[in-house]
Amino acid sequence: MTLNLQDASKKTRVLVITGTTGFDSLVRKIDESRELEKRYDITLQTGEGAYKPQYKASFDFDKGLKDRLAEYDFFITHAGAGTIFMLLEQKKRVLVVPNTERADKHQTELAQYVKSQNLCAVCPDVQGVAEAISVIDNSTQNLQPYEKVEFNAVREVLRYIYE
Repeated sequence: MTLNLQDASKKTRVLVITGTTGFDSLVRKIDESRELEKRYDITLQTGEGAYKPQYKASFDFDKGLKDRLAEYDFFITHAGAGTIFMLLEQKKRVLVVPNTERADKHQTELAQYVKSQNLCAVCPDVQGVAEAISVIDNSTQNLQPYEKVEFNAVREVLRYIYE
């Protein structure tokens, strides 16, 4: 298939972020969902995952990722708090897919929280991610803007210690 630069510029740019540990089932599902390539230019961050993408651009980790966020239109991420809130602080549109393969369930709980606050779109499982991507524009259109609340408890901690 030949793709000219004009066609590539019309595609929605999507970055999938899995964190440092990886999320093989998510990466594999998106990589193998070939129909997505018609509309989306998808890059996969694989972390330390074992699966190596065959059909889409990928990288394992990028310490300068925050500086490259402007290159993408949408973000699909595991439900890691650091990643989600970094994206929200940068006013990005996010689809969260919790990694339910983890032993702990904090990713599912965080995904439920950001969905209940209307901060992110959520796809509850990997099996539905291709369909969730196909409606990502609509599902992230009316999200609430995130306003970071600075937490500085030094004064309160010192008062507790010395009183």
